[in-house]
Amino acid sequence: MASQNLNVSTANSGQGDKLRVAFVAVKQMFHDIYGIAESYEDALDISGETFHVSTTQIEDDAVTYDKLEDRYTEKLDIATTSGTINLDASSYAIFELTGALGSVTLNVQGMKKGQVIDILLTGTLTSAVIELTDDFATSAINKVGSTSLDTSKSNIIQILCVDDNDSDAILNYAIATYESDTNPD
Repeated sequence: MASQNLNVSTANSGQGDKLRVAFVAVKQMFHDIYGIAESYEDALDISGETFHVSTTQIEDDAVTYDKLEDRYTEKLDIATTSGTINLDASSYAIFELTGALGSVTLNVQGMKKGQVIDILLTGTLTSAVIELTDDFATSAINKVGSTSLDTSKSNIIQILCVDDNDSDAILNYAIATYESDTNPD
């Protein structure tokens, strides 16, 4: 849709567009706007503009898995077995550590309030000593439940970001073992 340039020279100078010419251009612009709205089921793509909307509704099934950010869908396999391992939660939702873990610091980075990440410990854990840290200026990392790392099995650590305020962040985590089992009894 092209904008129509209306010549609105000084009032009563006789130099501007004639009334009919101006209204034909205005009519064409309204026709273009309503035609686009109808063809896109009332959804306009107006790039570069800012609008303030008090209420909006997302169409059923409009947000699909493919449209989610990597922080909610992607998995990273990590073979590093010692030292500090940075877990970038802005890029991944699942981290699988597959090597023979020694003493490691898992440094969680880029968490947002309400986000949950999974850390799968599937490698050899007999020598594993794990410490959790984060990249917030001040934070509390709280353990939920009484289960601890079981070095004889695969473990999952789930971390929930309760507050991402950089000066008062809260991360809660729980740890459990898991194994292949199709019978939930």
